Amino acid sequence: MEVSMGFPPDRGSVVSNSSVSAAAGATTPAPSTKLVQIAESLRLEHQFLRVPFEHLKKTIRANHRSVEKEVSAVLAGVADAADRSEGMSKADAVTHLTSLVSRLQGLKRKLEEGNKTEYLQAQRCRARLDHLDVVEVENLPDWSNTRLKRILVDYMLRMSYYDTAAKLAEISNIQDLVDIDVFLDAKRVVDSLHNKEVAPAIAWCIDNRPRLKKSRSKFEFQLRQQEFIELVMG
Repeated sequence: MEVSMGFPPDRGSVVSNSSVSAAAGATTPAPSTKLVQIAESLRLEHQFLRVPFEHLKKTIRANHRSVEKEVSAVLAGVADAADRSEGMSKADAVTHLTSLVSRLQGLKRKLEEGNKTEYLQAQRCRARLDHLDVVEVENLPDWSNTRLKRILVDYMLRMSYYDTAAKLAEISNIQDLVDIDVFLDAKRVVDSLHNKEVAPAIAWCIDNRPRLKKSRSKFEFQLRQQEFIELVMG
């Protein structure tokens, strides 16, 4: 008869698979609540970046169109002067060239103003990117406080408390993080409509025509209709 020489298993050393899994799960660190809070906050900042970038793109396009228009006009003037060179007197040629030089000088001033505007808008974009880039767990309270002030300024602007909003932005040093100029432009358009003046609103529609067309807005048509009515009544 064979006798088994094996030792009985040690019950203390036997661990079920479920116990191992439970222990492994217990040792896995849970995601930080603050990191989740940061991620959720950043998901809501799309509009925060979109507004200044759209204004920068619009300014660049407007400057490009202005340069093309003025340069084309100057080149056409030069070509016209060349064609008429034989029959043009010296005084007429000087006058014509002087007008072209004046036009180029005006273009230079426009380019300088446009470059300044583009630089300021690019700085605003950079400031907002930096604001989002510096958020960390360590500085989350300060970052959240700045974000709260941004939201307050935005709320005040939407409620037409323009002076209070501007003062809060100045005191908090967050002028580049809020869109006061956008709301002031809208205010000028609304005020002009209250005064039965449609020209500023039409100019705004021309500047924002691609977006209005994309949204199938009839705002410009209604303004043109009102302009026609005012002309008839006047």
